[in-house]
Amino acid sequence: MRLILGIVAAAGIIFVGAVFPNIFKMVPRSWLKRYPKKLVDQTIERLKRRGLLRLVSGPRGSRLELTEKGRAELLGYELRQKLLRRPKRWRGKWHLLIFDIDEKRKPIRDQVRRTLSNLGFYRLQDSVWVFPHECEEILELLRTKYKVRYDALYIRAEKIVNDRWLRRHFGIKES
Repeated sequence: MRLILGIVAAAGIIFVGAVFPNIFKMVPRSWLKRYPKKLVDQTIERLKRRGLLRLVSGPRGSRLELTEKGRAELLGYELRQKLLRRPKRWRGKWHLLIFDIDEKRKPIRDQVRRTLSNLGFYRLQDSVWVFPHECEEILELLRTKYKVRYDALYIRAEKIVNDRWLRRHFGIKES
């Protein structure tokens, strides 16, 4: 599923025939052994039913496009991938995400909080979250996914006073 969303996102659009024959030209041969055409076709249909992809007809044929919901899903995959690549050593800096999302957009604010919590951030206050590793790219993905471009700030701090409890929370040894 992520492969197909990624291919559609990378290509922008994939021109397809009656049963998506051109999609296989973009898939590495080694993947074709693991993902037969029937499985890919079923996955595309499932993604269309979920509203992540849509088939658009035009003068040059049909094309497969990512929907807004599909872009958000792909950004979610990217967020999880970014956090899987955490460095082994702490570099001695705290990384803070601060956001101020209006009350009118409370569901989005709550979703941002849940996402940060799920990604392993620690809540200092309702809209102030801390993480011990570089996470500027994560903020950019969040800004894009939840459309909070101007509502969120990223701060890299040399020191947080009395941060023993934070170090303990993240499993960082005292130096």
